[in-house]
Amino acid sequence: MSEVITLTKFAGLLRSGVSLEQSLEQVGTGKDHSKGMQYLLSVAQDSGSSMVSEIEFVADVLASRDRSLQKIEIAHASPKSTARLMLWLPIITLAMAQLLGWGVLDTLLEKPIVLVSLGLGIALLLVAKLVTSRLLKKAKPEQSYEGFYLLGVAMAFSAGANLVRAQDRALTSYRQVFTIEPPASELSAMAEITELVEHSGARAVELLRKQAQKMQEEVLFAAEVKIEKLGIKLMLPLGLGVLPAFVFLAIVPLMLTTLGAQ
Repeated sequence: MSEVITLTKFAGLLRSGVSLEQSLEQVGTGKDHSKGMQYLLSVAQDSGSSMVSEIEFVADVLASRDRSLQKIEIAHASPKSTARLMLWLPIITLAMAQLLGWGVLDTLLEKPIVLVSLGLGIALLLVAKLVTSRLLKKAKPEQSYEGFYLLGVAMAFSAGANLVRAQDRALTSYRQVFTIEPPASELSAMAEITELVEHSGARAVELLRKQAQKMQEEVLFAAEVKIEKLGIKLMLPLGLGVLPAFVFLAIVPLMLTTLGAQ
């Protein structure tokens, strides 16, 4: 069950009058969920009070994130397919030539230089494949839980805890689930929000919501930038690896086969 569906179901149960304990029992709080979902449900359980509006807001944030991730994944698939095609092109060309009766494989026995050419081409392809795989892996979009600590604080605060107590509850749950401290960026943002609330009386929940949403948007924007740069970065291994490999794997064997047939 996706995070959005889980939260939507959870909020629906609470709105229909089902108790918090029974609602949590229905959606579960175990390891079947992602760590982000375990954390949010843990905060809800620890708060001991209904917070439907906060849960629905978090569901909206995650739904927006999932839509953006789907678009980024589609954008990531394009350079991935191009790289795969470019890597296979020399081998496909050589195989087609053999099937069309050029007798490239027969030339291997007659002219050892063809074997050397094929070896160099394969080596270049392997290097290009290794580099492109690393570049594609680095640019692959991943789910981020940036801003989740702030969302947990907002949930606990909406449940009736004061801001200090809400931070303690969210921090405890975060440490239990993620086994690490919240990111420094979130702790810094939390300190700024706390100071702003104390001095201006601003609504803590709204500030926490907006900051968490902004952090998610920044993560998604960074992922989009990575995809845009990926096409440029792939030109280096494909240009310096695949094109020479095409010459060694296809052009040289075909040329020597043609000359040998004359």
